[in-house]
Order: sequence, then C-alpha cells, then structure tokens
Amino acid sequence: MSEARAHATKVVYVIRGSLPTRATPKDAHPDEPGLDAFSIHLPCADEPAEHPNDVTAVAMAWFDGPPDPTPPQRWFPDALIDAYIVEEHVRIDYARDWPDGVESPGVRRISFVRAAPALSRGEMARHWGEVHWPIARVHHPALWRYVQNVVVEPITADAPAVDGIAELHFRSITDLRDRFYDSDEGHQIVADDVSAFLDRGAGWRVLARETWLHS
Repeated sequence: MSEARAHATKVVYVIRGSLPTRATPKDAHPDEPGLDAFSIHLPCADEPAEHPNDVTAVAMAWFDGPPDPTPPQRWFPDALIDAYIVEEHVRIDYARDWPDGVESPGVRRISFVRAAPALSRGEMARHWGEVHWPIARVHHPALWRYVQNVVVEPITADAPAVDGIAELHFRSITDLRDRFYDSDEGHQIVADDVSAFLDRGAGWRVLARETWLHS
C-alpha cells in the first residue's frame, strides 16, 4: 500500500479552526466520487509545537480525476481550509503494513515553503529535485519517507502563496531529534543548499502524526 499514485491528482489541505466534535477525525471517513486515497495529519500533542496556532490538521487526498474543491468543507464544516493541487515526487517510500484507521508509526514534518526571491517556482522545483534531493539522500540518514510536492495551483480562494510542500517522515521522534543529519558538516551542506533555492523566512511547518483513513 504505497502513497505514490502516478496517475492520481494529489491535493494538500491545510485545516484551520475546529475539527469535527467526534473523538478523532478518523470517525469522519470521506466518501467522495473519484477519491482514491485520503490521509490526515494531526499535530503531535506530546511534542513542542512547530506550527502556527490556527493550524489544526493537514489532510491529503488523491483523486482519479480533477478534484472538486468543495468536499473538504463538507468533511470539516466548521474549519477554514486552504487547498493546493500538487505534483508529487516520492523520493523515499516506506513499506506500509498497517491498515487504514491505525496511526502510522513515527512522526512526519510537513513544511510549506516558498521559492527564493530570485527564482521562479519552476527553477525552485528543478533545484529541489536535481540538486537538493541527492544532498538530502546523503545527509539525512534517518528518513523513512521523503516526498517533494511542487504546488501546481491553489483551488481555494485566498490561499496563502506556497511553492512547495515537503514531507519528511521518521520512524521515531528520536530519529528526528538525534539523526536528522549525518554530521555537523552535513548539516551545513544542507543548510547552504536550502538557502540557495528557498526563502527560509517565508515558510512554516508542522510536526504531525499520520493516519490513513482510506487507501
């Protein structure tokens, strides 16, 4: 059961405000025509918050055809939602062996990024995939999954500008905290490259736990 779906359209949703009043969003199983898969990511309650105060979840959906922008508002009727169609590049994939509705092992850091001011989104995407990915593969030894999502377009009105959405999944919080880089030198190499293609002051991120609701 892989998250990589070559022929599907992927949409990333930022949910701000109230989630359903039920125990967990797992109770709100989405059932939409053309929906191929759906996962939700809730901020880690047992770790220091990295996300803006108004962000309550990030959801991801894969559709067989063009996505309808209205379903998320039905899934989360009391929330404000920003939605982005993305071009997904799964660089490292885990071997999933747990069922829908069960929280995935480990933690996922999801970063919403902007291109460096001197670069277009296309130039940023090329650097991210052709230059940064080989660097990350060497100097982030504990990555369990790594996905680069290049934003194609927002599909909700007034969605904040975003050029890319990175997903870095680790088997444990210890791997994230203690094995994020292979060395101090590797840390500097990664930081220097990130500064070459991203506006480091313009983005935000969330540390979350993932649950597949439909796959």
